[in-house]
Amino acid sequence: MAKAQAKITSISDAAAHQFLKEAGERDVLSCKRIPGLSLIKLKKGGSWRWRYTDPTGKRRVATLGSYNNMKPVAAAQTVLDLQSNDVDPLQNKQVRRIKAQDAAREAEARTLRHYLDNYYRPHMERSWKADNAKANYNRIAGHFADLLDRDMATIDKIDINKWQLETEKNGRAYSTVRRNFGALKTMIRRAVKDGVLDSDPLANHKLLEPTLKDQHSTRADPGKSERRLLSNEEIHGVLTGLDAFAEELRRQRRSSRAHGKPELSDLDDVNYPHWFIPFCHLGLHTGLRPGDLYSITWQELNLSSSRLTKVCEKTSHAIRREKKPAVVDMRLNTTIKAVLVAWWADQGKPSTGLVFPSPKTGRQLDVQAHRRPWTHVKLLGGLADELNFYAFRHHFISAMLAAGVPVFTVAKLAGHKGVEMILQHYGHLCPDQAVEALDIVASTIACGSSIPGGAVLR
Repeated sequence: MAKAQAKITSISDAAAHQFLKEAGERDVLSCKRIPGLSLIKLKKGGSWRWRYTDPTGKRRVATLGSYNNMKPVAAAQTVLDLQSNDVDPLQNKQVRRIKAQDAAREAEARTLRHYLDNYYRPHMERSWKADNAKANYNRIAGHFADLLDRDMATIDKIDINKWQLETEKNGRAYSTVRRNFGALKTMIRRAVKDGVLDSDPLANHKLLEPTLKDQHSTRADPGKSERRLLSNEEIHGVLTGLDAFAEELRRQRRSSRAHGKPELSDLDDVNYPHWFIPFCHLGLHTGLRPGDLYSITWQELNLSSSRLTKVCEKTSHAIRREKKPAVVDMRLNTTIKAVLVAWWADQGKPSTGLVFPSPKTGRQLDVQAHRRPWTHVKLLGGLADELNFYAFRHHFISAMLAAGVPVFTVAKLAGHKGVEMILQHYGHLCPDQAVEALDIVASTIACGSSIPGGAVLR
């Protein structure tokens, strides 16, 4: 071994050990065989250095490693390899450092938090409705907080399974888990489209099956009792409550005008003293979702032709995906048309704009704005407190199904692109239609059985 060492470097293991033991700090032991190679004594141990001239002619000193990790022969061999390969160690080190820094920056840009805040949030704010963008941002940031600082490229099925189990342990329903996971997957697919990720790490991942509790809940269909026709008493209560609400507002305004506030408008001069009254009538007659009632415009309500044509807010996102959204297209009956014409007159007969703008800002009302007046109308009309405003939509669909209107027609009028949702949630309302259909089949068989033997049907 000593003979091999002498061929490469003049510094033996023993000489290096003795030097580090006796030399003062910053003293140098130079190799006589390889110019520029030396061992420098440091406060703790020693370090190999190589002094060389770079391609630009500049004298530079590179640190090769510590004595503890690199013995004399290894240090000498490192220098010989650098010389034979014409490598500038400092430049090579700088390149590696730059690559490492670039890789770190790329990894940071791929973290869920960085992409969500700097790419996806601006994307949503640009092309989504403000409330939807805010809700989706909070959904991802809140439900995937433990993954926010993870490189999205490293998120795998183990992470998602762990998240799902913890979420279910906290009492979240499977439908909520599925919705939140869907939001995350949509964002990651967008990251691939933006070039932040090379591929979707969750492309083939599916959630764990629902818990037994969720399976029982789905079969039990707890919302089934709400999907029904309103009784005559309930409809009477709604109309009575609306009339009482209008009269109450007028009475209060008369009192205010008579007691120091004459500048307030006279509500006796308008057909409807509050936007909620025609809002409620329109919901009852058309079955529109609250979100569609809030966003409906006078352009979508053609009073001259008694027609309502409304792109459903729930499917309006299809437009940004270059797909067709669901559209409600229906004729307005004479009762609701009269209500809307009166409200249109109250609003100054506008040709554009929201049908139910905020009285204060003129902009779209908050999606919860109807809750307070609805609660008061229920009280005035003697209605059950648990009666939800969405019951109007259930009544709209249920009434048509009970009357034998074809399911496809009902689906179109309710703003569904297909019949699946109607059959799934309202199929219990039309069992008689199935019986009638079977009777029709039976009658065709009966007709066939009356044909004389040997006859051929053509």
